[in-house]
Amino acid sequence: MNQLENRKYLLIFVALVLAGLLCYFIFRIGRSKTSENFPSFVERLVIVKRVIDGDTIELNNGERVRLVGINAPELYHDPPEPGGLEAKEFLENLCLAGSTVGLNVDDMKPHDFYDRTLAVVYVLVDGKWINANAELLKHGFAEILFIPPSEFNPWEWLED
Repeated sequence: MNQLENRKYLLIFVALVLAGLLCYFIFRIGRSKTSENFPSFVERLVIVKRVIDGDTIELNNGERVRLVGINAPELYHDPPEPGGLEAKEFLENLCLAGSTVGLNVDDMKPHDFYDRTLAVVYVLVDGKWINANAELLKHGFAEILFIPPSEFNPWEWLED
């Protein structure tokens, strides 16, 4: 081989190594630390746009998620039901606007009559994934609302 061919192969080799490193770093940057450590019961990670009321959130993509297995007092009735504002504020403190939460969609009934996604919402608190639906129940901001079919048993959440 002459010197020109050696340079050509060296240049191709260096370009391939650089391309591989670039792909590796793009992949690593694209993965958040949260997504690397989420548990198997979290089916997908989503970003909260806002809390609508004590049992419904809206995601950045416009999707609305109804927290399955619970029912919080209605905020948008005339007059609002007692405890509705407190339930919303409690959920807002768990599901901050712009934060990442995990969803476990009800496989037996993924959507309700209003086409909201029915799911358990998980929030990351001090490195641990917490069931927001259960927290609303445990703190008295919601009641159990079990509408079969559902893969979730909200009574079990109160046993923990």
